[in-house]
Amino acid sequence: MAIVKEALQALETVVGAKYLSDDPVIMAAYKSGAGGYEAGAGYERVMTKLPAAVILPRTTEDVQKIVKICNRYKVPYVPYSTGFYGPRSHCHEENELIIDMKRMKDFEFDDAHFYATIQPGVVFSPFQEECMKRGAYTVVGGGGAQCSVIANLISDGWSPLSLRVSLPMRRILGLELVLPDGELVKLGSLAAGDDGFWGEGIGPDLRGILRGYTGVLGCLGIVTKMAVKVMPFQEERLVPEGISPSTALTLPEKRVKWINYQVPSREAENKAMYEIGKAMVGGAVTKVPVFWRVIAKAEDKEEFWELWDKESPETLKNFHLVRVLIIGFTSEDDLVYQENVLNDIFIKELGGKPRRTKPSDESWIKNADSAGMWLMCGSYVSVDYIQESIPHAETHGPTYAELKAKYTPPLMPDHGDPGWTMVCEGGHMGYSEYLIYWDQREDTHPVDQFYVETSKMNIKHGYYTSLLGSHQPLYLTGPKLGPNYHEWMLKIKAELDPLWVCHPPVPLGTDEFVERAPWMMEIKDWETPKYPEEWPNKK
Repeated sequence: MAIVKEALQALETVVGAKYLSDDPVIMAAYKSGAGGYEAGAGYERVMTKLPAAVILPRTTEDVQKIVKICNRYKVPYVPYSTGFYGPRSHCHEENELIIDMKRMKDFEFDDAHFYATIQPGVVFSPFQEECMKRGAYTVVGGGGAQCSVIANLISDGWSPLSLRVSLPMRRILGLELVLPDGELVKLGSLAAGDDGFWGEGIGPDLRGILRGYTGVLGCLGIVTKMAVKVMPFQEERLVPEGISPSTALTLPEKRVKWINYQVPSREAENKAMYEIGKAMVGGAVTKVPVFWRVIAKAEDKEEFWELWDKESPETLKNFHLVRVLIIGFTSEDDLVYQENVLNDIFIKELGGKPRRTKPSDESWIKNADSAGMWLMCGSYVSVDYIQESIPHAETHGPTYAELKAKYTPPLMPDHGDPGWTMVCEGGHMGYSEYLIYWDQREDTHPVDQFYVETSKMNIKHGYYTSLLGSHQPLYLTGPKLGPNYHEWMLKIKAELDPLWVCHPPVPLGTDEFVERAPWMMEIKDWETPKYPEEWPNKK
């Protein structure tokens, strides 16, 4: 299908012919970008469609005009900004328009108050560099420094650096939001003027509509400007080294340092995280899956499997490693003090020992190694994240590992590894993330089934989960986890987007996938009601 000629002509008047295209080759390139995260899974095959056209606005006013034209001609559209979320951030309708924000790269830093006002085309790598030039830093998400800062902040936006930098919803100080009907609303500090300094100040605070913890993938509007809080860093330069893709940042060891502590048990891992929070030391603390260490050693997929095949549940059962980043924020003496405190915790109290660690970083400050996540199998996804108390996060991973055993293969064998845990918010919050890997050339139907079965498991155990909404079936989780939060979400969607033109069928994408994919019906044991007739883009 194609967008009607009159709509394309109207869109061209906004940006000019240079920044609007329906060329089939360009459209195919945008669709192929649905790979990477969740590559080869059933959702990508079933839900991702070839765009009908792409348009590149330059200003907030451009975006408003484009959205109003889409409403006038009932053209469904997707706000797109680097597209890391694979199929979920791409077109789901045959005649859909991609609104690509890459031309919107305005950047203004308030040096006195440590915040920046940016547009959605600004990506993390240059943003982090500008921060560090000013003695500041921010969180770079696990997907890599090539993703949009704004897109990441309204959809995830955490990492081990969240121990000090805090979670993303606290770093959003103010923003401009183009609603699905084209009207503009300003939130937070920007609602009261151009000063984005005070995120909790005068002005409506509707950040929860945009993201909660994880976000709804732009289905409730397009953020065109955001004031972002950054935090003080240290003054020594982190020097890039290596040749892409094998690059890293050399750390000034007297100011920034990683230490790996091996401890005797999982209980010791947990206690260490509590004690670090109490002592208020460190810039990051995390326990990563064991196979990540093998990824770091391997030069290619063959070497990874050569090393990993030597491991077993027996060789790994007593391997417990906590990785801590120390930052001497104020001085070299500050780093020495923190390391002494950590040694008291890990060595004297827990009977652990430090292990040799490379004086470089390729994972969090600039994140040059994100492609390595796909090294072993070709496809990867974080099935779920838990942000709650440390004990809650601790029970989450082993339960997932137990369920995963039923789906291995095609899921990669990891010998019961409970996943990735870390501490956020100065030790007040535990975080757990469970990751799965598979080869997209194999039968991926069990991968899709595992994804949804984890939703049922969360309901059964009463787990808090961050992925409510766009990643888990609303009509499965909504009546149980909330309860009935899906009714509120759909009422908000219908109110803000009565024509359902903004990224349909999100937030019901997963529900529609389950309905469309024959192999999912065998595990569907919940009722999905018929959608209201007033939703014109619903089937």
